[in-house]
Amino acid sequence: MDYWEVADKFSREMYRKYLRRVDRPGNTPEPWKDFSMYLLIKRLFEEIEELKEAVSNSSSENIMDELLDVANFCMFLWAKLKYYS
Repeated sequence: MDYWEVADKFSREMYRKYLRRVDRPGNTPEPWKDFSMYLLIKRLFEEIEELKEAVSNSSSENIMDELLDVANFCMFLWAKLKYYS
């Protein structure tokens, strides 16, 4: 599998996970627009801590799930800087 195939599959998984969370009542549909940079960075570091915990527990499924969370917050921050600051 080449880079673009991996990137496509990964981004589709990011989006799938994003949709599961955003469909819950009370969740913000576009957090990169509504949240401050400070809050997005805080949440990114929280997700990194969750990733560290998943790595220490050696659960591949959980590690992959946390990687999606970290990637989504990285994307939110990138979009906030690129389009909304």
